[in-house]
Amino acid sequence: MFEQLVDRLKRKTRAEEDEIQFGTFEETTDAEEVVADAPVQAPVSAPQEAPAIQTRQSDNIELKVVRPETYSDVSTVADHLLRGCTVVLNLEVMDRASILRMLDFLNGVTYATDGEIKKVAPNTYIVTAHGVDVTDAE
Repeated sequence: MFEQLVDRLKRKTRAEEDEIQFGTFEETTDAEEVVADAPVQAPVSAPQEAPAIQTRQSDNIELKVVRPETYSDVSTVADHLLRGCTVVLNLEVMDRASILRMLDFLNGVTYATDGEIKKVAPNTYIVTAHGVDVTDAE
């Protein structure tokens, strides 16, 4: 069976090679004909920038408090961050392995959006979007 397949492929390859035909090359002495037949290059446009992440321009900062129960809830938190909200993340009910996975994922989201994650209490984090600074009170 394998030999039949190899034979079919060889025949197909030979048939494709036979279909290739080369035309004759005609020398052109008239420079205008060469220029007229030359391909026209499309104008080069400026490189496109990546779409900007939505950020809130107003003075109001929207704060979401999220208490996920499983790792699958990470997309909800990421969606809030992409909309420019600040998230208080309470991870008290999750197991340690899921907490580490979620924090790894959210570190990627905050890096991409120029945000920040800060631990504020055991198993509680504040995750901010771009332009929101969290500082300790002195």
